[in-house]
Amino acid sequence: MKLTITDEALAQLKKAFPTESKLLLSFDDGVGPFSKVGVCSLDTSYDVIAVNKDAEVPDYDTKLAANVGDWYYKGYSKTYLDNDMKLDYRNHQVVLSGESGILDSNIELKDLTKQQA
Repeated sequence: MKLTITDEALAQLKKAFPTESKLLLSFDDGVGPFSKVGVCSLDTSYDVIAVNKDAEVPDYDTKLAANVGDWYYKGYSKTYLDNDMKLDYRNHQVVLSGESGILDSNIELKDLTKQQA
C-alpha cells in the first residue's frame, strides 16, 4: 500500500504541521485517543494528524509508505483504504482518493504535537 502526496497537498501539510512530526492517517471510527467519540455517520471519514516524532501511538500499528516518508494508520482500517492512494489539495480542501475513487473529500488536518508530554 502506498500514498502519493501531491505538491499542493504537501504545501498544506507544511503550513499545518511542524517539520519533525509523526504523521497519522486516522480512520475516524471512535477508536483511539484522536477519534471523535460517539459520532455516528454513514460516511467514511479520515483525518491527518501530526503527533510528536517520539509519541506512542499503539492504535496506529501499521506503516504506510508515502513519497515523503512513512505514515501510520490503524491496521484494521486497511479495509477502507486502497492500495494506491493520493492525497491532494483541490478547491481549498485536502482530498484522499484511490483506485476506487474519492475516499474522503475533506480531510481535516490536526496538529496535536503540543498536546502531548
